[in-house]
Amino acid sequence: MFYKMVMLMLSKKLLNFESFEVMDILALAQKLENEGKKVIHLEIGEPDFDTPKPIVDEGIKALKEGKTHYTDSRGILELRKRISELYKNKYKADINPDNIIITGGSSLGLFFALSSIIDEGDEVLIQNPCYPCYKNFIRFLGAKPVFCDFTVESLEKHLSDKTKAIIINSPSNPLGEVVDKEIYEFAYENIPYIISDEIYNGLVYEEGKCYSAIEFDENLEKTILINGFSKLYAMTGWRIGYVISNEKIIEAVLKLQQNLFISAPTISQYAALKAFEKETEKEINSMIKDFNKRRKLVLKYVKDFGWKVNNPIGAYYVFPNIGEDGREFAYKLLKEKYVALTPGIGFGSKGKNHIRISYANSYENIKEGLERIKDFLDENRRR
Repeated sequence: MFYKMVMLMLSKKLLNFESFEVMDILALAQKLENEGKKVIHLEIGEPDFDTPKPIVDEGIKALKEGKTHYTDSRGILELRKRISELYKNKYKADINPDNIIITGGSSLGLFFALSSIIDEGDEVLIQNPCYPCYKNFIRFLGAKPVFCDFTVESLEKHLSDKTKAIIINSPSNPLGEVVDKEIYEFAYENIPYIISDEIYNGLVYEEGKCYSAIEFDENLEKTILINGFSKLYAMTGWRIGYVISNEKIIEAVLKLQQNLFISAPTISQYAALKAFEKETEKEINSMIKDFNKRRKLVLKYVKDFGWKVNNPIGAYYVFPNIGEDGREFAYKLLKEKYVALTPGIGFGSKGKNHIRISYANSYENIKEGLERIKDFLDENRRR
């Protein structure tokens, strides 16, 4: 009997894991679709665009050439050199390719980064609201996520002798905001490690500086920079990201990579080489222009609804305060009008009365979804 009880017990680490609510919403939306309903998806943070053709063609070429074996666990040197050149051209930063490791997506890179520095009982500062996986990763590693506003006053208040790191996500999910320079400066003066999640870097639609952590720490003494190809290059399913940091951190991440994943997907690495070509850049610029058009559409409707909204100038999210419980609203809207949104509470306590609207869908679908929300609001006001 005792043996059976032990076998049925889950890991205590998993008990701290919360479900990823956007996936719960997606599951319900797909159930409705299987019943024949036309659901408008405004919940998923995934570009609706196809991966640019040069990247796809290079992936096919790699397959045909038999590039289907393991690579160096750091990633192919050519890709690491291209990434190094990107940061040199964009930020004048001299990054050695040996300070870069290619990972199976930026989420894996983030997990590796945290695993390389976190000890039991450490604290990690994260924004409220922020990407939900941050808190799960931190808790899984035995540390404590500390939610705070990204103001100097709030960061000062939440600092302690247990603070090991801060995660900065700019442009941010779900807010779509860029992080101010003073936050970076405060972090580098007061916090041992800065983990900079820059997966939405490049997706900025209005004038205003979007910083990279590399601008504040070119020698990578405190920086662990996370980026990848999923969002900007519409390569979510290719699972290709990277970590940039100092030699000590990279060696730690390398050990994790070798033991847990061997190497990043080989075909994806070769395909990603074409992300830096001019032909690809044309397609990316077209995507960005389209995203901005959609963003303006969402903001117009949101303001017409009377909802309060911040200044989302990056990524592809709008995070309005709707003045009522966001979770209740989202599930009711999905069941009655077949529009899928993400409840804001999943991103942190300050998101309780918010919803996240993703405009990573076609302009036509977004407009139809917003019209359904308008009808939903009108009907509820008449009740």
